[in-house]
Amino acid sequence: MEKIGKILVEMGIINEEQLAKAVAKARKTGAMFGQTLIDLGYITEEQLLSALGKQLGIPYYPNLKNIKIPDEVIKAVPVKIVWHYKFMPLSLEEGVLKLAISDPHEIWSTEDIKLVLGYSTETVLAPSKAILEAISKYYGIGADTVQRILEKKEPEKEKKEKPVEQKVRDIEKSAGEASVVKLVEQILMSGIKSQATDIHFEQYRGKIKIRCRVDGILCDLALPKEIAVLYPAIVSRVKIISGLDVVEKRIPQDGRVKIKFHGNAVDLRVSIIPVAHGENIVIRILPGHMIYDLGELGFSADELKKMKELIHLPVGLIFLAGPTGSGKTTTLYACLSEIKNPDIKIITIEDPMEYEMEDIMQIPIVPKVGLTFASCLRSVLRHDPDIAMVGEVRDSETAELAVRSALTGHLILSTIHTNDATSGVARLKDMGIETFLLVSAVKAFVAQRLVRVVCDKCKTVNDVPYVSPDKKTVIKKHYTGNGCEECRFTGYKGRTAIHEIFVIDKDMQELILKGASSQIIREKAKAGGMKTLRDNGWEKVREAVTTIEEVLRVTETD
Repeated sequence: MEKIGKILVEMGIINEEQLAKAVAKARKTGAMFGQTLIDLGYITEEQLLSALGKQLGIPYYPNLKNIKIPDEVIKAVPVKIVWHYKFMPLSLEEGVLKLAISDPHEIWSTEDIKLVLGYSTETVLAPSKAILEAISKYYGIGADTVQRILEKKEPEKEKKEKPVEQKVRDIEKSAGEASVVKLVEQILMSGIKSQATDIHFEQYRGKIKIRCRVDGILCDLALPKEIAVLYPAIVSRVKIISGLDVVEKRIPQDGRVKIKFHGNAVDLRVSIIPVAHGENIVIRILPGHMIYDLGELGFSADELKKMKELIHLPVGLIFLAGPTGSGKTTTLYACLSEIKNPDIKIITIEDPMEYEMEDIMQIPIVPKVGLTFASCLRSVLRHDPDIAMVGEVRDSETAELAVRSALTGHLILSTIHTNDATSGVARLKDMGIETFLLVSAVKAFVAQRLVRVVCDKCKTVNDVPYVSPDKKTVIKKHYTGNGCEECRFTGYKGRTAIHEIFVIDKDMQELILKGASSQIIREKAKAGGMKTLRDNGWEKVREAVTTIEEVLRVTETD
C-alpha cells in the first residue's frame, strides 16, 4: 500500500520538505501522521481524507448535504449509537448499512456497529464537520442530549399538591440538570452559528417548534420529536439564565443575559409570553460589539451625502420610518456615531437599550415605574443636551415634546411607524401635532427596509428582461442566487437597506401648510427628485446587490 505522505506529495498538497518535517515530528510525539500534518497547518482534514480515500480505496464524500437519506434509514439506527460513534448512516439496502465516517483507522467502531445493529457495513469517508451537520439535520439539534435525559427520567408517580417553595426547587433542579443546560446551550449555539437575529420557541398542542430568523426569514430548526416532553425544563432554564421568575406563567416577562461564543460576548434579549398551551419565547441575538458606519448601511453616494447634511443640522427633528425589524435603530446608532464628538452632549432614550455606545448617555425606559418616553424627555432637556435620540414616537405626548424640543434649539432623532417617508406627515397630524409646528420642526423623514443580498458564490445572470406591470420599469439584466453551501441553499447571504429620503424644504412646507393630501405630497416629492423605496430597490437590482423578488417582497407599488 502506498504511503499517505507520498500520495499527498503526488497530489501536490505538500512538498518533500514538509513531508520530512511532519515525519520527524510524528516520530517524536507518537501522534498519528495525518493529524500531525493538520496540526502543522500543512493540510486540512478534507485533504487528508481525500488522500486516505485514494490510499484505502474508500469513496470520499466531501459534502453530505446533497445526499437525501431515507426516513427508514434514520429510524433503523438509534441516535445514541450515531452520536456515540460519530458516524452518519446514508443507506440501508439488503442488510448492508452504508455509513460515513471521518476516521478509517477506527476499525473497532465499525465492528461494534455490526455487532449492535446486526447489519453488514460499507464505509465512505466524509469530513467530521459534514457528519455532525448531517446528524443535526436528520436527528435534530441536541438529539443525543434529549435521548440521555429521557433515559434518566423516572416514571411519573401519583401527583400530590406541593407547596410553592417545593415547586420552585423542583423547577430549578430540573432546569439546572447538566443535560438540560447542555440542550439549551446547543439550541442557542445553533442559532448564533447560523447568524440568526432571533430564536423563536413556540409551543402548540402536543408539539413545539424552534425557529430562527436568518436574513429576515424564519426557518425551522430540526428537532427530535421527543423534545416536546422537555419543553417546560427548557423554558425554566431560559428564565433562570435571564433572571426571570420561573414560577410565573400568567404574564409576559422580559430579561437579558450575556453569553460567550468563540470568545466573543453575545447579548441575548429574552421575551416570554403566555399562550394557549404554555409559554412562547423569543430570544433576540445582539452581538456584543457593533461597528456603526453610515457608509456600510446601503446608502448610495448621493443619499449618504444627504443624510450627513441632515444629521449635522444644529436643530430640527429627523424621523426614521419603517416597520419593526427594518433596521431603524441600527441606522440611528450609525447617525449618532457619525456626529458624536467631545464638544457636544448626546442623550438617548431607548426601549429597550440594545447596544451600549461610548461617550453617549443612554437611558432605558421603565414604563411600570412611570419612566416613559414623554416623562424621560422632559427631564433629559434639563440636562442640557445638544442632541437627543428618542427611541420611538408612539403617542401624542411624546410627539409634541419631541417637536417642541426641536423648536427650542435641539437636534432630535427618532423613529416612527409608517409605510413610507411621506406618510410621516399624516401620522404626526393624527397624533395632534399642529401643521405650523410640524413644518417648523421636522426636517426629514427617512423610510427604510431591509432586503436580502444575493449570494456572491452562486449568483448567476438572468438575461430575461423584467418589465413592471405599469411598464415604467425595465431591467434588462439581473441576478439570481442558485443556492449553495455558503448561503445554506437559499440564494441569499446577508442583508442591506434600501431608503426613501423625504426632505421638507420650503416648497414642501408651503404644500403641507395648505393641507395637501398624502398622495399630492408624495407626487410632489417624487417630482422633486425623491427616490422611492422601490426605485432604490431597482437600483440595487441593477447593481447585482439583490433580486427582483426581494424588492417586490418588501416594497409597495408607488
